[in-house]
Amino acid sequence: MKSTEYPAMDEFDMAILSHLEGNGRKSFSDIAAELDVTVSTVSTRANRLINEKVVTILGMLNPFRVGIVISATLFITCQPGQIESVVEFLSGFPEVSYMALFTGDFDLLVEVSCRDFVHFSELLSERIHPIQGIEKIRTSLHLRRLKLKQPSLSLLLPRDGAE
Repeated sequence: MKSTEYPAMDEFDMAILSHLEGNGRKSFSDIAAELDVTVSTVSTRANRLINEKVVTILGMLNPFRVGIVISATLFITCQPGQIESVVEFLSGFPEVSYMALFTGDFDLLVEVSCRDFVHFSELLSERIHPIQGIEKIRTSLHLRRLKLKQPSLSLLLPRDGAE
């Protein structure tokens, strides 16, 4: 499947996703009972959605509750032709939780999490700054998380008055 192609999904797939969006730990038997179908039907469809990477079920940590106190955004400008190699290198860092290609004043937006300022300083100065292909890095520390949420399935529904 090409990156611009999406797996075909029907209303039943969307119903399963809606249940999992509300509670990723909801059992297939509970979903099956609410949708009035067999558990194997839900299991087969849900596993297809998981295998096609439509949905990933994971536990989301509260970083501050587990001792990860520094969250930061790095705005990285790469040397021409070096974006792919920088992305490949950064992808292996456990501190990197999110990375996106951007247009405008910088090439990459990279979200990182660290135990403390010493860890953050070492990550930047000893592991990221030396990466070949990085031209410039701007950093911003997150003071407080105000919202963290996945995009809602409701975005796929037609808006009132729109066809």
